[in-house]
Amino acid sequence: MPRYLLHHRHEPADCGPAFASWKGFESPLRHGAALGSCLLGGHAIWWTVEASTPDQALALLPCFVARRTTVTAVSEVAIP
Repeated sequence: MPRYLLHHRHEPADCGPAFASWKGFESPLRHGAALGSCLLGGHAIWWTVEASTPDQALALLPCFVARRTTVTAVSEVAIP
């Protein structure tokens, strides 16, 4: 299954709506951990997900978050 990096960015004033948008949204990502920079002033969140297509990867996110998210196909690489 393809792997994608989801990179969500929002403005500082949108932290509340970004987190509130998960309420009632069914997703395997809900109640999980993600890397984020909001508490450090960066206002970005990253997830690595498996999905058949980029659109299916975005569908794991609530609409408010998905509209502000880029999707990049990724794979593991060996670093020499």
